[in-house]
Amino acid sequence: MRRSLILLLMTIICTACSGASEDKWTKQRPPTYPVSGTVNFNGTPLEGATVVFQSTGAQTQAAVGRTDKEGHFQMRTFEEGDGAIAGEHSVAITCVKSEGPAEGTNLDEADVVITETSLIPTVYGKAQKSGLNATVNPDQENTFIFELEDKKQN
Repeated sequence: MRRSLILLLMTIICTACSGASEDKWTKQRPPTYPVSGTVNFNGTPLEGATVVFQSTGAQTQAAVGRTDKEGHFQMRTFEEGDGAIAGEHSVAITCVKSEGPAEGTNLDEADVVITETSLIPTVYGKAQKSGLNATVNPDQENTFIFELEDKKQN
C-alpha cells in the first residue's frame, strides 16, 4: 500500500513538473503550419539547396528548409518540420558548393582557404529580389514548387 502511494505521488509530481518546462519564449511563439515543396533548377531537382521563407507581415519569423536528392524540402521555424507562420513570405533559395583543403591536410600547418561557388544565380538568394513568394494558409495544404532557371541559358 505504501509503495503504491509513493508511486502515485511520484507520478503526480513528474506530471506537474513536465508542464512547467515550457518557458515564456515557447509560450509566446506564433502558431506554425506544415510547409513543404520542391525546388527545380533548369527542370532538374536541386539537391542541397537552402530555402528561406521570410515573413513580410507583422510577425517576422523566418522559416528554413533544405532540399534532398529529389529537391524536396520541409520548412522549420522553431522545431523540425513545424512549418512556417501564416501569411505572405518572400522566398530566398541558395545552393553553394564549398571547397577547402584536401582531405588529410594538417590544418594547423596549412593556410586554410575555403572557396564557395553558387550553383544557381545569386539573385535567388536575396528574398527581396528573387521574385519568389509564398502564402502560408492555416486552412490549406501548403505545398510549393519553385522552378528556378539560369537566365543565361534562355
